[in-house]
Amino acid sequence: MKYFQPKNIRDAVEFAKTSEAVFLAGGTDLVLQMRTGKIQPMALIDLGKIPELRVIQEANGSLEIGSMVTFAEMGQNELVYKYAHALWRACQTMGSPQIRNQATLGGNLGNCSPAADGLPPLLALGAEVQLCSGKGEEIVAVESLLKRTPLLSRDTLIQGFRIPLKGLQSGFAKLGRRQALAIARLSVAVAMEVDGDVATQVRIALGAVGKRAFLSVDLARELTGQKVNEAWIEKGIEQVQQVVRDALGARASAPYKRVAVAGILREALASFIPEGGLKI
Repeated sequence: MKYFQPKNIRDAVEFAKTSEAVFLAGGTDLVLQMRTGKIQPMALIDLGKIPELRVIQEANGSLEIGSMVTFAEMGQNELVYKYAHALWRACQTMGSPQIRNQATLGGNLGNCSPAADGLPPLLALGAEVQLCSGKGEEIVAVESLLKRTPLLSRDTLIQGFRIPLKGLQSGFAKLGRRQALAIARLSVAVAMEVDGDVATQVRIALGAVGKRAFLSVDLARELTGQKVNEAWIEKGIEQVQQVVRDALGARASAPYKRVAVAGILREALASFIPEGGLKI
């Protein structure tokens, strides 16, 4: 097997164009797939030595996060905590410390597991992803990208993410089998703006409820423009249970997840709406 370690994005894309190679980010999923024979690439392109893929910065009205930033790095970063709290919370429970030190946000999207922890927060926060390939650069909403099949062409490099600084409050919660190495069986990310005590720009994303994480437009519509109180939360629970019911249909996990999502949504909201009032 050939192994490339480019020092810049241009060379990485060129290697991908001219060889039957796959990009290696954190490798937490790819290495396992190679060991089981699910993926047998002719070559690997290690992205670990490209500096611009490892930045976290505030620029041009957005929080910019490079694709090679690890979950551990995001989980310790003040900008992520301040501007993308839902993503920061997801970083606290993503796998073991060893996995968080290795797994990257770009790899999370590239592998696109239904249970990917980073995707619901990115969706809820309205993130865009910057892609680079032999055809040039493209900036596309994560929501739109997740509707593509295939997700990415083989030579497309995930360069980074842009989360608009819209003043959204956000939270995240998930249900896993084990606390330490929890793979999400169900996850919810919520983001919204608060005008007084009224919720505006509500965005709710779910993970591990379908083939890919997704935003629920209907759920957001039902909760936008209303006063945030216990009745509002109960309405959200009722509506999100309907979303899970519709998404899972007759799957064996459907009855359990319909019940469990009530607690997960409440926990996600409680992560930024303290008991007794809102953080304004």
